[in-house]
Amino acid sequence: MPPKREPSREGEKPHPADVLVDAVRQPEEFSRILEDWLNRHDGWCNARLRFFNSFAGQNHFDIDRLIGSANMFDILPNSAAPADVELPDELAAARKAGRNIFLPLPTSPERDSVLGALGRIGKASLKQKVRHRVQRIVAALPKRFAELQTVTDEAVNCRNYFVHGAVQRFDYGTHFNLVSFFTETLEFVFAASDLIESGWDIAAWANIPTSMSHPFARFRIGYAEHLRELKSVLGS
Repeated sequence: MPPKREPSREGEKPHPADVLVDAVRQPEEFSRILEDWLNRHDGWCNARLRFFNSFAGQNHFDIDRLIGSANMFDILPNSAAPADVELPDELAAARKAGRNIFLPLPTSPERDSVLGALGRIGKASLKQKVRHRVQRIVAALPKRFAELQTVTDEAVNCRNYFVHGAVQRFDYGTHFNLVSFFTETLEFVFAASDLIESGWDIAAWANIPTSMSHPFARFRIGYAEHLRELKSVLGS
């Protein structure tokens, strides 16, 4: 029951060397990774569905795809996200006092917004959840994806602009190729960290020559150049 997608170019398929896990030459590794991936699917299914829907866009990028690729980290199971922070007594008391003040007030968007913010104190933000997943990749490939956390932080900043009207770090319309890079980065981090937890050897994959027929291979080869462009834009 594979996902059905239209190829971005007629007849385009990944070259066998670019498939992430080689079921023909490494059947035992393939079976082990697949079994673990399926065993975790109940907890991951909603987030993975968002990934599949986003990734199906292939070479077509827009703002909605960026937002979706960021939001899938927000619905990861607790086991895949950073643990809640234990609050100091003073901060816990202040949060409780704030709830006691706002809870009896008449329902309004402002009152609900404050209560929501108080409830999120001590819980991981979207940016922290993405950073947590980044660490799986950085631990395995400390040099291949330099400053990956910087890229994902900027990706979340960009998402926050389009969702909340936060400050624009640069002109996203003029540099929309970087918005596409943010989307590719978030999709890669999500899927790669998921596969790593299932036993995928990302370091071996990163050293295999590629024809760049798979999106992750193209991301791997183009990452350094996109990072240089991002740093140049941020610096200016």
